Amino acid sequence: MQKFNILALTLSLFFIACSDDKIDSSLISSGAIMDEEAREIEQNLDKASYAELADLFLDTKDVAFDKDVLIVFGKNNCKYCDMLKDTIKNDANLKQIIKDNFNPYYINTSYTKTHNIDFGSKTSHIKTNDFASIFGINSTPAIIFLSKDGNVKYMYPGFTPQLKDLIINVTQKDSSMGNYVEIDKKIQNLKG
Repeated sequence: MQKFNILALTLSLFFIACSDDKIDSSLISSGAIMDEEAREIEQNLDKASYAELADLFLDTKDVAFDKDVLIVFGKNNCKYCDMLKDTIKNDANLKQIIKDNFNPYYINTSYTKTHNIDFGSKTSHIKTNDFASIFGINSTPAIIFLSKDGNVKYMYPGFTPQLKDLIINVTQKDSSMGNYVEIDKKIQNLKG
């Protein structure tokens, strides 16, 4: 009986202490603010993967086709992705060639992000994995060259020590350097 009285007294004190009508609303989340903050963090996680080349690679949130586009698909803990980034980082001339000829993007497939693909007349929204699947990306790195009208000029799977020569070669070509009809159709579907 004495245990019951102690329990009843404890509960009474708890309810009396908690009956204050004033509630600090700053301590309670509506969920919307946190969700928005979490979404913003999620949309920027990938930036750390190309931080050492932030002066070259553009934010992948908005992919613009006002000139030819260079996309490097990479992922975390990818030795050859790191070698590709180091090759670019250590060659100022190569960086300038890329800047002059392309809108360059490094898309990290380890993260999910929504990319706004701006074709000028229409903007499409696509998740990272869906974007990579258009090009059949199964391994990284993968280097994709697209014309400003959205057609594939060339796709190179993997890393090459002759990266500079590859990029110069692609910049000198006006037309596709392969048969990418099916991929071009998928890209055209994004354009609407």
